[in-house]
Amino acid sequence: MTTRVIDETGAAAIGASDLARALVRDELRSAPPYAVPHPHGIEIKLDANELPASLPPELAGELARELASVELNRYPDPDQHELRAEIAALIGVDPDSLVCGNGSDDLIQLLVSCFACPRPGRARAAVAYPVPTFAVFRGAALVAGCEPVEIPLEEDFTLDFDRVERALAESRPNLVFFARPNNPTGTLWPAREVAALARAHPDTLIVSDEAYTAFAGDGMIEMAAELPNLVVMQTLSKSGLAALRIGYLHAAPAILAELAKVRMPYNIGALNQRAAVWVLRHCRELLADRCAGVVRERERVAAALGGMAGVRVFPSQANLLLIRVGQPGDRSATRVWERMCERRVLVRLFDRPGPLSGCMRVTIGSEAENDRFLAAFGDALGDALAG
Repeated sequence: MTTRVIDETGAAAIGASDLARALVRDELRSAPPYAVPHPHGIEIKLDANELPASLPPELAGELARELASVELNRYPDPDQHELRAEIAALIGVDPDSLVCGNGSDDLIQLLVSCFACPRPGRARAAVAYPVPTFAVFRGAALVAGCEPVEIPLEEDFTLDFDRVERALAESRPNLVFFARPNNPTGTLWPAREVAALARAHPDTLIVSDEAYTAFAGDGMIEMAAELPNLVVMQTLSKSGLAALRIGYLHAAPAILAELAKVRMPYNIGALNQRAAVWVLRHCRELLADRCAGVVRERERVAAALGGMAGVRVFPSQANLLLIRVGQPGDRSATRVWERMCERRVLVRLFDRPGPLSGCMRVTIGSEAENDRFLAAFGDALGDALAG
């Protein structure tokens, strides 16, 4: 029985939990928050797809001196002029064709919130994406009151574009997101197929989310000039600047003009802007070399894992590997993950009912981190399969 309290005005007061339930939309009530386990005592952290090394001490010191000149009593540049100029030079576009966000998450939410007008005859706008993929696509759709349209991948996590075409014809989504390469699978879906969809559906925004393009070398930036409904997103996070939360979006001027109406002012802090500009000016080659090193390590780790009994390694073009341990539903992956945590090595576990049953994802770290992972994984695998 709910207790009703009468406040001084005579109105009935309710508890916070009842208030939240009454005001939140139905589709959000059952949605879980984005959560990542952080077991105690971890020494090797390979669960978040980060670059394994920070700046060398001498460069970090120079950056600290640069940041000391930022006037903290002043608001940041709301249009990020210097930052957009550096990013434009990096990817070869006009600075005015870019909008920056507080990471890719911010840009995804901006796109979905902005372009959420329902099609004629439909109660809600639809947002489509293959699954499994980046969880924020679904979360952003729910927050904006849109209908998520999930297009299942094949058993090997490849994408059937005929199935995509059927889903688009049936649901008529406002936006379709393609993570290229995909997280958590590492799969790189062909740019030509995504471009063909953009041509076939000129009234739909086709979004190529290229957070991991530094490890794949297959972006769609150059195609945007001929495809006015193509939106390309990239980020600095995966190439060594995760703490700065700098994402950027390249699109036609008409799309950017609408996004400007919903982007919050000062959405990137002055320290973050200055740090990103400085690193892009002084450390671009260093970051590129480190990404190339990750690619080499990815192939070495994949080969080592592929030689282990009971393990399936899926092809990857990102800085991660998706691994299936044992058979779906037998909980082998969970047992291996638990034993690895005991050995102070953390990877991301996806062992739950559905297409990722039996799977875990490992970020490619430094050579030493990867060696520690392979040793811990091999020991844990033997224990789990034996027990």
